[in-house]
Amino acid sequence: MATSAAMAAPKKLLAPMGKKQLFLPNHVITFIRPRPKQPSNHAMFAVPLKWNKFDLRDYLFNVYNVEVRGVRSFINQSAPEKKNQLGKTYRPQSEKMMVAELVKPFVWPAVPGKDAREAWDYEQHLKYKGEEDARRKEYADKMKGRIPLRTEVKIPMDVRDLRKQAQEFLADPGLWEETGVKGGKWKEVETEDSFNFEGGENGELVKGMKEQEKNEGGR
Repeated sequence: MATSAAMAAPKKLLAPMGKKQLFLPNHVITFIRPRPKQPSNHAMFAVPLKWNKFDLRDYLFNVYNVEVRGVRSFINQSAPEKKNQLGKTYRPQSEKMMVAELVKPFVWPAVPGKDAREAWDYEQHLKYKGEEDARRKEYADKMKGRIPLRTEVKIPMDVRDLRKQAQEFLADPGLWEETGVKGGKWKEVETEDSFNFEGGENGELVKGMKEQEKNEGGR
């Protein structure tokens, strides 16, 4: 009875649970770096297609306390593409852009120089990006059935290393000599006598085997 009564009793929470509702945004606003000759009081944003000018004005004022005098909008249509390089042609979703005229101008920070970006492995990033772009181009050409020219084919790294080693050997013929660890020449392990079953070290072994066969046959 005690067990059933305990099960029937309402369960109490160990800690109070909050009931505050959270309303998270379901859209993304992108602030785009201005063009070289764009005025400092004009800010360009990439916004969702369902947004209007009043949405951007209220968003900048309520979130960042930025006053706006006017907003202009336009839509960039995406170029037609093929699905998986061979599928049907389709047009990706367009992108809506808005240019807001700010009351107070905003100047973007200058792009760090090449020397300042070396601390973040910028050269390695450019190398990986170039290799990735080359792989994508090679895959696209392969799917389209385009055969690359011999001058367009990149020489593999192992082939380049072999060519470099061959040039070093031709420049210094002394590199062809086989030298030991201590500078002495290697000794030949296999000689002509080792293949002659009647002489050399193997000859004694063959003679012993023949004498053993004779003794076993005499028995």
